[in-house]
Amino acid sequence: MENHTYLISKLFGYDITVNIPSAITTLITVVLTFIFVMFITSRIKLRPDSKRQNMAELLAFFVSDNIIKGNVDWKKYGKGLWATALTLISFIAIANTIGVLIEVSYDGVVYVNSITADPTFTFTLAVLVIVFTHYAGLKYKGPKHYVGTYTSSGIGIAPFKIIEEFTNLLTLSMRLFGNIYAGEVLLALLATLATAGVFGAITGITGLVVWKGFSLFIGFIQAYIFTILSFIYLSHKINDEH
Repeated sequence: MENHTYLISKLFGYDITVNIPSAITTLITVVLTFIFVMFITSRIKLRPDSKRQNMAELLAFFVSDNIIKGNVDWKKYGKGLWATALTLISFIAIANTIGVLIEVSYDGVVYVNSITADPTFTFTLAVLVIVFTHYAGLKYKGPKHYVGTYTSSGIGIAPFKIIEEFTNLLTLSMRLFGNIYAGEVLLALLATLATAGVFGAITGITGLVVWKGFSLFIGFIQAYIFTILSFIYLSHKINDEH
């Protein structure tokens, strides 16, 4: 794997480090997600008359039926959280896919690949999700219920539930990073093999085609897993039985 480049500057006397390739890929991912959502929702009609709308409705039903309704009450919370789930799964799926379809490198530095192969990004994304679950708990249930999620099984269990929050954070981020990073490492190895003679070229190119297809599937699965785990953690904060 090629090394990344970093920009280090000063802010209020502290060093600020920016991973330039990650920043570029993040911006590209955001733009592509926006274009994708705008594309599938640009011709929404009461009576579907295009494959584009059928795709949008299929994705909408998938998110509502398989992610939201199984974890939170649809009437109370689901309708307000539907857009959040759709945005999250779309963003991660596109982020996972970029490195499989394209990779832009210059002078030994990768400038465009899957941003989810960067542990800093997945950790930051997981932090935002965990913070959002706490915000939703306070918003929908109030401070009393929020505190109750930690003491409902006894005050002695509260420290373990606090530790669980950090465990959730690490598992959420590292699961996504590990799967995508491992896939990109294997793609890099197969690309190297493809330059090692005729036999290597045949084996490497065949392996690349097969693994790229499998990696696309894994990317969508990991987007689904990350999103549904996020809503499972959210359910612990807002559902009445927790």
